[in-house]
Amino acid sequence: MISDQSKGASRTTRYLDALLERHFKELKFGEVTRALRALSADYVEKREAGGLIRALEGRGKRAAFALYYGVTHFLATEALVREFDLGFTGSGRPTILDLGCGTGVCGAAWALGSADATSVVGADRSSFVLHEARWTYQILRIKAETSRSITETLDAIRRPDGIAIGWTLNELDDERRDRIAARILPWVAKGSRLLVVEPVSKRVAPWWDEWTKRFPPDRCSVVEKKLRLDLPPKIALLARSAGLSTDAMVVRVLLAPGPGEPPRRTPFSPVA
Repeated sequence: MISDQSKGASRTTRYLDALLERHFKELKFGEVTRALRALSADYVEKREAGGLIRALEGRGKRAAFALYYGVTHFLATEALVREFDLGFTGSGRPTILDLGCGTGVCGAAWALGSADATSVVGADRSSFVLHEARWTYQILRIKAETSRSITETLDAIRRPDGIAIGWTLNELDDERRDRIAARILPWVAKGSRLLVVEPVSKRVAPWWDEWTKRFPPDRCSVVEKKLRLDLPPKIALLARSAGLSTDAMVVRVLLAPGPGEPPRRTPFSPVA
């Protein structure tokens, strides 16, 4: 009998293979490398002036984003879900709300890390990334729906079983971050699991300490993690060619486990 973990690994492999084929079908390796190098600079420079939407101008940059950032975020989320035992088991069909879902990878990785059949609701402002998210869900055979408004989704959805916010809050202003916190705090207090991931850089997320301080310490914990990434060879080569990291990343994490489970207190440790 094939285990749930083996099934998840098989689907991950199929997704990564399909992603490579999808984006290298019409673009050459050198084109994507140049686009990734430009994207990594543009994204930082344009963070306050339209953020990801403006940075993703052009087919090459969109492919570079899906291949490098999409895959690294997918593998990082997969490692965190496994490390903190956030996967759903025996919960019927839980729903994961993925805010600022991008190409859908955070919610998808969490769903794959669950023994239960899990539904995902992905919300993002960019029509391009929502198109990619729908493709991600389809390839991974995950039941999902998407929305182009984070605010409307927060207002309309019933309390989700899990909330994923991966590499998203740094693109928003203080008002939007506060609105999200106000909406999800009651859900977390009632037992929703929470996984918020941001870069460790204080330059990127100077608001982090104040924003996370409002979450109850009896339910939530804040940790830093060094995640070791096992990138597919072609994506690792792409990253090296663009001067980007290939084997590890350090992230800040705010998490809330399932009901009755104690929060983690470890301030820093690597994930193998």
